[in-house]
Amino acid sequence: MTNAHVLARAQRELCGLAIDRVAGWLAAPPAEHVVAQLQSANGQAMLAALAEEFDCAAQVQALCAALAGASPATVALDIAVSWTRLFEGVTGAPAVSPYESAYANEPATPNARPFGKAVDEMNDLLVRFDMSLVHPGEPSDHVAVELALYAHLLRRGDREGMALMRGHLYAWVPALIVRCRQMDPGGFYGASTSLLGVLLGHTPDPAPQEWSQHAE
Repeated sequence: MTNAHVLARAQRELCGLAIDRVAGWLAAPPAEHVVAQLQSANGQAMLAALAEEFDCAAQVQALCAALAGASPATVALDIAVSWTRLFEGVTGAPAVSPYESAYANEPATPNARPFGKAVDEMNDLLVRFDMSLVHPGEPSDHVAVELALYAHLLRRGDREGMALMRGHLYAWVPALIVRCRQMDPGGFYGASTSLLGVLLGHTPDPAPQEWSQHAE
């Protein structure tokens, strides 16, 4: 294996790990100890390495700003409030639906019922790639589930699976990214989903439209 292949594999695996981390933040708000780790010197160095590797300094800077200025407990609480407001809703429908089924029609309809064809498709993909849900009651078209599967395929180097999931994600995740940026400007989820857009744009065989327009 050439040095170029080794470097490409290392970048692909790093991208998969980073996407998996963002998927976790979308599944549930980061706990206090996770925020503390991100605020630490090691956490900041990790984010700086991502910025350099994937040319996303602006997105990382925005994420660092959302994490700064208060204790881990305070920041974690603020993020939890934002997560509830965005993805669960305090009264009525959430501001941003995390389910692919809600984006089945154009324009996206964040208050649509989170069940449909996308759930069946994702259930089939999870079986195909030998993965299962951590919480079986959760509809499988949740963005965190889809991103976790994609990250798994990236780390495994499954090019066919990567291409399949890229097409699946591109059909709706850009709309989710735009919505998060609109609803959480300057916040943790506005920044982390912007970073997600860049990471998806740096994965192998990018779609012609690219993801960068959603992450600038």
